[in-house]
Amino acid sequence: MYLNSGEAKFVLQCPAWMQYGTTNTVKTVTVILRSRADDVIPFGDSGALVRTSGLSASALVEVGTDHRLADPEPLERMMGAGERIDGSGPQRSRT
Repeated sequence: MYLNSGEAKFVLQCPAWMQYGTTNTVKTVTVILRSRADDVIPFGDSGALVRTSGLSASALVEVGTDHRLADPEPLERMMGAGERIDGSGPQRSRT
């Protein structure tokens, strides 16, 4: 979030920007993955990041059962989020 990332697109997992950050916005091509049950970083922090960055509500993806996001569903959503922002998702036939 704090790197000079050029054209890179972000998939952030439980960003702790309010606790440790020096900026309060992210690029418009960003997806944030969060668990509402996260007991480390308040879920509302990510909602605030979405608002301050002018992201659409769909940029905040609620997934997982804790801060680690290590269960199968979040892992699948991480892959999907990456495909969503770079357009590399599965190609579908138009027949």
